[in-house]
Amino acid sequence: MTLSLLGITTILLAYKFLHDEYEKVESLEREQSVLHTVENDLKGINDKRAKELLSRIPQSGTPPNLLAKDIQSLESEISSKQATRRRLWDDHPIERHLPVSSPFRQIATLDIEIALLQQGLSYERKLYSLTFDVAEAERQVKWFQAGSKKLAYEIYRNKNAQWELSKQKPLLWQVPYSSAYNEMKRLEGDERVLQTSKSQHDIEVARWQRTLEDVKKLPRPGPLVLDNGSANHTLERVTNDLAEKSTQLEGGKLHKVIRGIREALPTALGILVLAMLSPIVVKGVCYYVIAPIAGRRPPVRLLPESGGKVYAPVEGPGNDVGATTPSRVSLPLMLGEHSELLILPSHLQSLPLNVKSDTKWLLARSMPLTSLLAGMYRLTRIRPSKEERIIVSSSTDPLAEFSLLDVPAGSALVLQPRCLAGIIQTNGDQLKITRHWRFGSLGAWLTLQFRYIVFHGPATLIVKGCRGVRLEPAINGRTVNQAATLGFSANLDYSVARNETFLPYFFGERELFNDTWRGEGCCIHAATPQRGDHSAFFGRGLQGLVDTFLRIFGI
Repeated sequence: MTLSLLGITTILLAYKFLHDEYEKVESLEREQSVLHTVENDLKGINDKRAKELLSRIPQSGTPPNLLAKDIQSLESEISSKQATRRRLWDDHPIERHLPVSSPFRQIATLDIEIALLQQGLSYERKLYSLTFDVAEAERQVKWFQAGSKKLAYEIYRNKNAQWELSKQKPLLWQVPYSSAYNEMKRLEGDERVLQTSKSQHDIEVARWQRTLEDVKKLPRPGPLVLDNGSANHTLERVTNDLAEKSTQLEGGKLHKVIRGIREALPTALGILVLAMLSPIVVKGVCYYVIAPIAGRRPPVRLLPESGGKVYAPVEGPGNDVGATTPSRVSLPLMLGEHSELLILPSHLQSLPLNVKSDTKWLLARSMPLTSLLAGMYRLTRIRPSKEERIIVSSSTDPLAEFSLLDVPAGSALVLQPRCLAGIIQTNGDQLKITRHWRFGSLGAWLTLQFRYIVFHGPATLIVKGCRGVRLEPAINGRTVNQAATLGFSANLDYSVARNETFLPYFFGERELFNDTWRGEGCCIHAATPQRGDHSAFFGRGLQGLVDTFLRIFGI
């Protein structure tokens, strides 16, 4: 009873603690959200007012009278906003310090606007000062030049008067104290005064021209670049409060747990939904879109001029094409003295004691990558000196069965090298293997099968298959599960057909495609698809990707 009471009390205390902590976290997050809103609003106001100010600032070259009018407008606007700010500051002594309050936002907005307008005012004053100096210098140059011209004209008239007087009274103007003499002296005195005044005007013209040149050489102010330092200072209080709230939230363990759950939950839900829907979507597109298009493509015929005959020279019924070929777990071979056997060491069960053997590293030197990927490397080469009996059987795969296929001269057989266990050829001869690419076929792109490897007769091939190898005629048409296909005659019309029903394909019971052949030849397939096969790209996981790569290269 006591333990139950303690347990209930602990649960209630824990609930109260968690509830209080959660309420605290919720309160801090609400305040943080409001502060973020205030910060974003003030930043938006700063950006908006900055753009408006830049659009109204006059460019360099604006007449001084227009600049003066704009300067007066800016000064009036700044004074009005400063007065409004003082009233708000005085009327709200407490709220003005709280970033979440409306008076704080209004005051901060006014501070930002006033700081921007003051920058614009300072820029326009500099622009006005430079523009006014140039205009004043030009005005002074013109005024003194006009005065100099007027004085030059007065000097000309004075000299002309002196000339007229000297002609009218040629001797009297030289007699001292005569009226003509006194008039001439007056004219000469006036000329000296005029010359002195003109010289002073010319000096002023030169001085103002130098001043004008100096002013014009001063650097012109570039476009107005606003400084956001004032706005950042205004936002500092909001930023500090945000940092404080973040510190308080980061210090709480409950917040860390809640934040982790909130951050991971959308991703987890998305992954869950994607994981649930992607197989349906992918398989639906493959079955109802890709497979029908691939099935309607024209068939591929690699070597139409070649023969389609393939034999199975083993004991038992049905050795010729057109019958089911028997395959064996242990396949006995009789090698003549001129024969050569190339076989995988893991498939060599027994051989005569004194038979000659060595190693051949690759099945075909012309296709090293294919030989490696198909597993046809480090082959055992056997050359008997007389007719010998050799037994072929797998030492690693208990379900593997073997069949001997004889491809006569003139015939050609498309075969996947990975189902090849070995070959028998005449000593010194080289088996002819060719590669055929089909990049121009839409069906090849839909099924991702671009290359076919063809073995040309005469050739004797040892083929392995899971639970047996079957050789069947394709005269009346033949279709086989694609995962079980091993090869077919190169003269046949080869195409693919969609699996009959969707649900078996969706649940992995059947593959997407079946291989189909028509013509005078045969198809070769395993009795059971190899375990772990996932039908390449349309299957699952990494194994499906590996199978896709091997299918592209016909391996």
